[in-house]
Amino acid sequence: MNRKLDWPALFLFTALLFGAVVRFWPVITNGFPLNDGGMFYTMIRDLKANHYLLPEFTTYNFADIPFAYPPFGFYIAASLSDLLPVSELGILLWLPALVNTLSILVFYKLAEQILPSRMSAALAVMIYALSPRAFIWQVMGGGITRAFGMLFLLLMLWQAIQLFREYTHKALLLTILFGAGAVLSHPQTALHAALGGALIFAFYGRSKRGIVSALYIALGVALLTAPWWANVLSRYGVQPFISAGQTSQRTLESYLAILRFDGLGDYLFLPVLLFALIGVWIVSRRREFFLITWAVLAYLIDPRGGEGIALLTLSMLAGMGLLKLSALISRSNDEQAEVVMMKRASQILVFSLMFYLILVASIFDFQLVNTSLKSSDLKMIEWVNSNVDKEKTFLLATGREFSMSDPMQEWFPALTGQYSATTMQGLEWTLGNQFFPWYDQLIAFQHCADVSCVREWSIHNNVDYDYLIVTIPSEDDGSEMTNSLRSLGISTRTSALHLLAYESGNALVFELTK
Repeated sequence: MNRKLDWPALFLFTALLFGAVVRFWPVITNGFPLNDGGMFYTMIRDLKANHYLLPEFTTYNFADIPFAYPPFGFYIAASLSDLLPVSELGILLWLPALVNTLSILVFYKLAEQILPSRMSAALAVMIYALSPRAFIWQVMGGGITRAFGMLFLLLMLWQAIQLFREYTHKALLLTILFGAGAVLSHPQTALHAALGGALIFAFYGRSKRGIVSALYIALGVALLTAPWWANVLSRYGVQPFISAGQTSQRTLESYLAILRFDGLGDYLFLPVLLFALIGVWIVSRRREFFLITWAVLAYLIDPRGGEGIALLTLSMLAGMGLLKLSALISRSNDEQAEVVMMKRASQILVFSLMFYLILVASIFDFQLVNTSLKSSDLKMIEWVNSNVDKEKTFLLATGREFSMSDPMQEWFPALTGQYSATTMQGLEWTLGNQFFPWYDQLIAFQHCADVSCVREWSIHNNVDYDYLIVTIPSEDDGSEMTNSLRSLGISTRTSALHLLAYESGNALVFELTK
């Protein structure tokens, strides 16, 4: 009865509880994989059809996309769908959220190794667990690779720090095993596993033992992943990886965009950023630059995916900053965490931030729920499957500029077996330096407001199509893109070259007459 409250354990439990809620709530309420994952769904089925041997190409969208993607998540999903009474769609719906929830606990173990106290690590994990950037892309259908990649990356970094601080055979073997998992799960986590490992060595492992351990890690990871990368290199060479690497723009404009606040998420993240700045001040005074260096280099080498890695460091810095500010307002020594949290002012500050983060996460949860195929979309797809011959070419006018976050563009070819000329997914592995020019063309298509624009676009890009699908926005949506969709639907109805084949409250399917 006289035991003191274990505040770090309380905050860790809170992070796990509410972190799980915000990750599973969109899954529970939606019932279909969130946003993307259509290509991965097809690749899982390709893998099963090929008796768990890696096919040379995926059948997704008839685009000759090499089966070069790290396959760990595909093997897990395929195996679970065979062993359990759950479909591949069910696996893509539930497993990413589960794996991403496990990452919360592993992040705490990593933060505990890096930060000076359990309390700062517990505050960091609370911030990380409820930050939308930590789960938005992880719990989507495509999170079957991203969530595993982040989990293995965190596990590898956690073990690597232990290894370089105090060598053990166990830490060496686990670092190798988890490093291989990161490489086999996702291209970006493979890159950041190499970066993070190198930085941990530079800051914590500069010794003879550290050099030997680093060499063992590199060799061990290379050997464990060899069956995959040797197969890929023998089939395609390095070209698919060079092509995929060009989708992360390394221009002055892309780096300056990091400093701009041009979205709701950026503004909502401001309180955490302020705490992180206090953390930067703390580590700078101590001349401990590991976290700052890690964040900067993550952005420099990978502007596209570095944001998720920088969140790891920002959460840790913010945890330190929050504890420091709590100590200042309660006039306590920030090393005495229990004393700090006994003060009413500190409790108000911490729990206010917690409720704020829960609110922010809930806002993004609502966005996630609305970024998925709905029952009406699936009915239209069912009609296509029942009434259209296979291997026809479709143009999908959905009103979304960024096709990578357009569930209709992603899932239509996966669920119908048809070819969508407006789907971008997977082309990062084949287009090389033509990726962004073609991306610009797809944006131009989505702005077409009449059928003549569609015809001009198809001629200009040498795209012959059989069907045009126009999604119908809700009546209360008055944005420029949705007005273009309404205009396109009206224009195509009056076209002598297009026959209305299907109509529902949210979609029109037109067949091009020959």
